[in-house]
Amino acid sequence: MIAVILRSVGDTRGCDMDIRWLRRLLRRGQLELRFAAHALTEARKDGLTANDVEHTVLDGQVIEDYGERVLLLAFTEEDALPCHVVVEWVFGDHELTVVTAYVPDAGEWERDWKTRRRKRRR
Repeated sequence: MIAVILRSVGDTRGCDMDIRWLRRLLRRGQLELRFAAHALTEARKDGLTANDVEHTVLDGQVIEDYGERVLLLAFTEEDALPCHVVVEWVFGDHELTVVTAYVPDAGEWERDWKTRRRKRRR
């Protein structure tokens, strides 16, 4: 059960959310991890389990920062599938919300699963 927010991949300075702090709170039970209904639906459609999503929240790398939301990347422990999870935390809240979770589409992401492919001009 965790939270995360970083400005650039691997950089925790100057972030809206301090991921290490939020993760500590989750592990101590001082912050609750909540799954939005949409997140559960999308995760199930892609074959992801609650454990896969929780692993990504607790151990994933921040790859995009949207302010009060971040996009995390980790790989499932069972079969090493890439897993993207968007979490949201508002200062003062007692819960971190999993907004969505999915297996990224290879047509939209580079091989590193961290970089979006550029759209081609027509």
